[in-house]
Amino acid sequence: MREYLYYQHHQTFFPWSTGGAYVYPLYQVGPYTLIIGVECEFPAVKRKQIALFDTGAELSVAGSELYQLFAAEQVMLAPPVGKTNLHTRLGTFEGNLYRIEVSLTAEWGEALTLEGTFLFCPEWTGPTVLGFHGFLERLRFAMDPNYERVGGIYFAVAD
Repeated sequence: MREYLYYQHHQTFFPWSTGGAYVYPLYQVGPYTLIIGVECEFPAVKRKQIALFDTGAELSVAGSELYQLFAAEQVMLAPPVGKTNLHTRLGTFEGNLYRIEVSLTAEWGEALTLEGTFLFCPEWTGPTVLGFHGFLERLRFAMDPNYERVGGIYFAVAD
């Protein structure tokens, strides 16, 4: 079945895309439901996770698990590029903005690794969020969420 899905997606592969992957609609991360989840990897801590792909989110946010991994691994981050407040339905959170490498994993084609700006906030208990400013704006992407079958995301670096 998975081979058929690969073939099906591969046939609709966008000519400008570098790679593509399955999406995880309505994916549960603890008490949170990610409307659209995508698998990504954070090379600095060698960890893959499903993150919320949110074009409506102003910023990308390191989820609680990811934040703790960076702290536990004592990853040396470059100096912060800024400090900001994030206003969400869960409350207001203050933290530092860091540039980190993120890889979108690929089921077909090639994975895409780029640097993104993420808010690191010790009080944030939510999932990792891939938001617009500083990350998604650097991508060219198309998505087929297809809730009845396996959906996909196609991606490349924006020109």
